[in-house]
Amino acid sequence: MNSNTLEVNGGMNIKPSARKSIHSNCNTCNINCHKNMVGYGLKVHRKREESANASQEQGVDEVDNVMSKMAPQASPIPMRRNNDVKYRRNSFGINNDDSSDESDNENILSKSSPATFSYSSEDLYTSALQNELQRSRNESNHSINNISPHRRHNISSENQHKRYLTSLEQKAKSIRDTSDQIVIAMIIFLLAVIMFLYSQYVTDKAFTNNVYDKFRFDSDVKDLKEKYKVKENSILQVKTGVATIFENQDTASFIFVYNSESINFNPVRFNNFIEDIAATTSRYLRNESKEVHVTVDTSKLMMQTTKDFMNQYQDKVMRTGVMLVKDIDSVPSQLAMAFHYYCDEYNPLVKRSAIFFTFNLANCSIISDKKSSHEYVEKCLANKWYSVGEEKIGPLLTRVVNIVVDVTQTF
Repeated sequence: MNSNTLEVNGGMNIKPSARKSIHSNCNTCNINCHKNMVGYGLKVHRKREESANASQEQGVDEVDNVMSKMAPQASPIPMRRNNDVKYRRNSFGINNDDSSDESDNENILSKSSPATFSYSSEDLYTSALQNELQRSRNESNHSINNISPHRRHNISSENQHKRYLTSLEQKAKSIRDTSDQIVIAMIIFLLAVIMFLYSQYVTDKAFTNNVYDKFRFDSDVKDLKEKYKVKENSILQVKTGVATIFENQDTASFIFVYNSESINFNPVRFNNFIEDIAATTSRYLRNESKEVHVTVDTSKLMMQTTKDFMNQYQDKVMRTGVMLVKDIDSVPSQLAMAFHYYCDEYNPLVKRSAIFFTFNLANCSIISDKKSSHEYVEKCLANKWYSVGEEKIGPLLTRVVNIVVDVTQTF
């Protein structure tokens, strides 16, 4: 109730005075209030306080604003996780009722701030993200469902065409890979064939170079003739006889007659000539063999039977093609029949083989004018092999005394 109302009623002109606010006599309250109201309109509050002090008189009613208004709850606003303390702000009025309204208008943020917070910012962000994803799926499904059948058919055709093109590309790639593999295999095969043919060519060339043919044989025999000063007729007998063996694939025997009691006889030179002619013949008859001829020293024979002698040298003669028997006149009678099989021209023990004998006229006691002839050699051997029966000695001598080469005048 104001003063105008009191005058009308005829009462005393009394200015009622209410008790002062609890803030009016507190010198430190304003400081504390200012500290609490730093963020909520401090400048406005100071202006009001200065205006109130200037016009303040005794007896003016002042509203006791001890009780603060409660800020109404508003919708939740996301805040930071580290803001663990939630504030609920109170409004302070000093002068009149309109001051509280103005304070409320100035502090709109306090009215909209929530009293409590039930969600964190991460939970809200996750929830919003899930909602957005769900909305996108729904829109995608909705757009697919709203596609016309014709459009669906076109899309299906496009997908089928893409799959067809993809399959064609895969097939083309597979064909290219297969073609590359075939080309590589062909190249490897051609290289292998070339290497094989080249190796065969090298082998054939080496074999050709190593082949001891008739031309080379004749050339070497001619060289031996010049080296040892052998007569032409004697060398011709050897060349012709060996060539016949090679052509007919049979055998033949050669007896080289010498006389150890001759004044000009040279045993070393004669022995070298026999070894060289036997080796040359062996090379011609056995081109594939690296072994030389077989030499039989009659002074060291230990066999007792013909069969033992045959078995002893058969394999060696087969490998080398030539058997050299030195001083056939020293062969015992019990072993002489072995040469019947070695020297068989039509059914030899070893085909394509030559049997070389040396015969020393000094060991023959038969006196005859026709030395170095078949007849003289046959008689000497018949006299040596007297224990051989008459029915066997003839065929044996025919086979053994085949080609007689007289070198008595040479050595």
